[in-house]
Amino acid sequence: MLLFRRINNQLPPSSENHRFRLLPLILLGYFFVCFPLAQIYLKDNFFLHNHWPLLFFSFTLTVLFFSGRLCFSQLGLSSPNSWSIRLGLLVGISPVVAVIALDLLLLKTGFAENDLFSGAELREPPSLSIINLLMNGIINPVVSQIFITGYVLNILTKRNDLAIPGNGILYATISFNWGIGYLGLGMISAALLRFSGSLMPTIFFAIGCSSAKFLILTSYPRITTLLVFLV
Repeated sequence: MLLFRRINNQLPPSSENHRFRLLPLILLGYFFVCFPLAQIYLKDNFFLHNHWPLLFFSFTLTVLFFSGRLCFSQLGLSSPNSWSIRLGLLVGISPVVAVIALDLLLLKTGFAENDLFSGAELREPPSLSIINLLMNGIINPVVSQIFITGYVLNILTKRNDLAIPGNGILYATISFNWGIGYLGLGMISAALLRFSGSLMPTIFFAIGCSSAKFLILTSYPRITTLLVFLV
């Protein structure tokens, strides 16, 4: 049973119309009010300048929830079953396993000795604090998935055949990053939501991708070179 179809059946037409009217105001505030203000007034505050989207998502979801305009079932978070959690754990660990396996493949095949990767091991890893790991590795992926895939996607995309490419575009646009990584993350998230009917697998997958990113930056610098070369 698909989440998109289930949500449509639960909400009366008046509620649906209200959600359609409210979402453009939220997105206009995000792109044309908060974004320029953050670039102008928050440049000297590293934390706020980098995490203002997270604060916006959190504040918006909180207001919608406590005002009765949003509930867990609309987000795909009501009563996750054991199957969706198992699927989430599987897809969540897959990016980390892929990074390790790809680096081992480079070593086993001898490609790691190629001039393309020379000096990769000499790169100094970035210094990451516990707060940085918590914010970018867990909190930001979770809140972004809830807002973009759980809330925005389910309002804008009522056709299942448009949900997957639509969420890729949404994720890249709202993240202000049109790289393949963000497009792919959005598309895979929508596919997981469509397949499982729950947002839990998408949340686990987003955390797994963030963990893989930190792993590449700190322990597997050859993968950075490979990804840049491939992209």
